[in-house]
Amino acid sequence: MLRELLVTNLVIVERAALSPGEGLTAITGETGAGKSLLLDALDLVAGGRASAELVGPRGEACEITADFAVETARAALVQQACGIAASDGCFILRRRIRNDGRGQAWINDTPVTVTALRAAAGQLIEIHAQDRARRLAEPAEQLAAIDAHGGLTAQAEGYAAAHRRVLDLQGETTRLAEGDRGSLRELEFLRFQRREFDALAPKAGEFPELEARHRLLSEAESWRGLCEEAGAALTDDDRSAARVVGRLARRLADAPSAALREAAGQLANAVELLQGAAATCAGAAESLHGDPGELATVEARLDAYHELMRKHGGDENALFAALAAIDTRIAELDGLDGRRAAVAAELAAAQAERDRLGAALGEARRRAFVPLAKDIHRHLADLGMPKAKVELHEAAGSQPSVLGSTAMEMHVRTNPGMPGGPLAAVASGGETSRLLLALATALAARSGTPLVVFDEVDAGVGGRLGTFIGSKLARLASARSVLAVTHTPQVAAAASAHYVVRKRQGTDRTTVEVAALQGPARLAELAEMLGGGAPATAQAKALLAEARA
Repeated sequence: MLRELLVTNLVIVERAALSPGEGLTAITGETGAGKSLLLDALDLVAGGRASAELVGPRGEACEITADFAVETARAALVQQACGIAASDGCFILRRRIRNDGRGQAWINDTPVTVTALRAAAGQLIEIHAQDRARRLAEPAEQLAAIDAHGGLTAQAEGYAAAHRRVLDLQGETTRLAEGDRGSLRELEFLRFQRREFDALAPKAGEFPELEARHRLLSEAESWRGLCEEAGAALTDDDRSAARVVGRLARRLADAPSAALREAAGQLANAVELLQGAAATCAGAAESLHGDPGELATVEARLDAYHELMRKHGGDENALFAALAAIDTRIAELDGLDGRRAAVAAELAAAQAERDRLGAALGEARRRAFVPLAKDIHRHLADLGMPKAKVELHEAAGSQPSVLGSTAMEMHVRTNPGMPGGPLAAVASGGETSRLLLALATALAARSGTPLVVFDEVDAGVGGRLGTFIGSKLARLASARSVLAVTHTPQVAAAASAHYVVRKRQGTDRTTVEVAALQGPARLAELAEMLGGGAPATAQAKALLAEARA
């Protein structure tokens, strides 16, 4: 059961404290008073989505704490889910959201992830929100209810995993056949790219050498003329550098100064270098010929390099990196035919396994639906629908889906002699609300969840059945906490605890107050719910007396 719920600085809730304990707790108040904020608080402490907008103006963070007392068997389930052990038979879930959107979570004062908090809350809190009636019309929600009632959740998850495996293999088969990554088409394109590389047969370092050779060949006459000019300037006439430097070296060689004689030696060395440079230029000039044939060959190879670089990168390094990637991928795909055969075999085996699991799940659901339907019929009779019947409808020729190998849906017949059909097509709003309550009661009785929350489950039902709904919720609250947000006075009167939510608006602030009601205060709230005045007060007394009887 929920021993205590503390809410601090959540939007306009400055501070709220509830101590539901075992039994039915009613939460009432005007529409728009802020009752939904208490549900938001429970959703947050259950690991729901958080945001900075939830933090109120009175502090840098909001905080929600929920204190649960659980039996040993339930404590073991919670510990298995989140890895935190009970403390004296209790689990205290706490969550703090800061105004920058960041948050923290604890279980029994041990820091945990939101995932762990959510896992623990899954064993402690069951919330039936207002949109549950709409979702109840969806086959997925109905099958989940059947699985929960029959203990088939793990079996359903096993089938769903097998179905996803089939879908993955079907997708792989399509990719192999239609040309996505991993297909024959990709392999053919990679081999075409490899042939382009083979035609060029690039070598590391060749491209810059080709560029240099191309420049030399295309400018051969200019370089030859420059070599001849250099030879003449260095050695060929009386004014050449070598002869001028040689004369200076000879004259300085007889100088009385050691430094000058050293300079003469250096000049003599310079003469040798100049003569060597002239010889090198002369030799180079002899080899420089603008061969049109060689130039055309070099240009063609450079063009081929540029074309590959345009496709695979702007320089030689990128080119060889692309070649390595192509070779690696070709190696991966070389066994593609074998992969296709292997995938086909895997797919056949996966389909057979899915069919086996699907058939077993379908049969298990048929068996599980029988006692669930009995429970629902019993609860519907208490709620004024004694002739209503629910049945499990199976669509002939349906294709396997993640929900099962056979499409199943809960159909309802609300009136004898009238055809049945899907909930959304047959049941009215009030009937759907009662179906939801009947289903939720049946599930909660089986699940043993310590806290069950109903958000206006009596909406659309009317006061005539309010007493029956209140009585049913009170019975459901045996050995657990049941919170019911309600506008129906009959439901509120059946509660063992009653809280009212009121919005207070001043000139510069708005707050929400949550107050426990007892004695005259509770009587006054019930009378207000009934319309106010002396007759309403008398009726409220009668409702409380009837609930205590």
